[in-house]
Parts: sequence; C-alpha cells; structure tokens
Amino acid sequence: MDQPSFPASSPAFGPPCSVPELKEAFRRKAGDLRGRRLDVAKFALSHPHDIAFASAREVAQRAGVSTTTVMRLINDLGFEKYAAFQRLFREELRRSR
Repeated sequence: MDQPSFPASSPAFGPPCSVPELKEAFRRKAGDLRGRRLDVAKFALSHPHDIAFASAREVAQRAGVSTTTVMRLINDLGFEKYAAFQRLFREELRRSR
C-alpha cells in the first residue's frame, strides 16, 4: 500500500513554480519520500517530456504505478491539479529551446 509521503507544501508558500524549484523540493524531502511516490518523482525528473505531454494515467502506466499514486505525489507537493504540475514541465521545455 502507498504510504504517506511528505506533507503538502504550506499554503503560505504554495507549490513549486519551476522545475528547478521542484527538484529542490524533492531534494529537501528526499528522506520523507517513499515507495511508489519516490518512483514517480524519479520518473518525473528523468522523463520531463512525458510529464509535459502525457496524461496522469499515461505517466502512471509508464512509471509502473497507479494514477492515484501520481495524484497523491502532486497533491503532496501542493498542486491542486495534474495540469498545474504538467505546466511546470511544459514551461521548462519552452525555456530550454
């Protein structure tokens, strides 16, 4: 069973606003990030194009986890919707062109 991960971002601070901020959030919380959520975090950082353009369901399938696990991780990070998480990766890809 998927165990609780790190607590959601504080509402005062909100979710990460860029991929570098997301990487820093993962780094800071590395000791608290466990199990399948850790698998999703690793997948997200190593497959940015998949996150940018695939649905949460497709990402879950590619990462070998459930869609629920993907959604729990993004909620832990303070995102209300997958689309907001996905937007970080799309913006990062645009900037790196």
